[in-house]
Amino acid sequence: MKTISIVNLKGGVGKTVTAVNLAAILATEYAQRVLLIDADHQGNTSKFYRIPAEPGSLADLFEGTVMCCTDIVQPTIYRGLDVIPADMSLAALELDGQLPEDVHGGLPRDRALRALTDLRDAVIEDDAYDFIVIDCPPAFSIASISAIAASTDIVIPLMPGQFEIDGMAELIQQIDGVRRTNPAVRIAGVLLTMTYRDEMVDEVIRWLREHSPVPVFATQIRWSKPMGRAVMAHEPVCRWSPTSGAARDYRAWVREYLGGVLDGKKTCCC
Repeated sequence: MKTISIVNLKGGVGKTVTAVNLAAILATEYAQRVLLIDADHQGNTSKFYRIPAEPGSLADLFEGTVMCCTDIVQPTIYRGLDVIPADMSLAALELDGQLPEDVHGGLPRDRALRALTDLRDAVIEDDAYDFIVIDCPPAFSIASISAIAASTDIVIPLMPGQFEIDGMAELIQQIDGVRRTNPAVRIAGVLLTMTYRDEMVDEVIRWLREHSPVPVFATQIRWSKPMGRAVMAHEPVCRWSPTSGAARDYRAWVREYLGGVLDGKKTCCC
């Protein structure tokens, strides 16, 4: 089982859209069982699928008020795709690193940091899902550290710009620090998002491919009007406008990431 965290310290780079479309493609086009975890207190992934943070959310898992992840897992309209939602209660856990006192005498912060690793191990033990996809917050927080520590793969969505590249260097350093607790985690690659035809953009992309300290996926995700409309419609673009450039790009990227074949089943090449 793979646990994939979608991570960037900057917002607005296509992080949530990437997580949502990756999960949807794996579930609907590869027939995989996918658990999508919203680890961002803004709850955009939850809102995407119209999933309320009731009766529970990821904050409850971090606080230790739920003993079983199935208590907070909610189904989507897509077969094989479930979500653990998030809301602003997750932000309260990040304030000065404050967490409620642990009545069992443990260390609440340490428990929160290992919460997603414990969840991953339970999923593996129960053979409940084939993939876990985590939409991380745009900050290095308890939630993002817990996600990275539980991951097999990290995907970094990146808009082609100088500030974004500078931020990527800092993110890579932070990920390297988490490797002390999970040496097996790897950066699968940088995914260029919201690209468009422009000489300066092309120059930035060329520079990144030549100088990036981590792999850069060959596939780029083009910005297109259907992408924005799909977000407004609360649907993955691969489902809302399956023949659009963005939808075809996301399919091509998933194909590239998986090596083209998963359990003998190929993606559609539309």
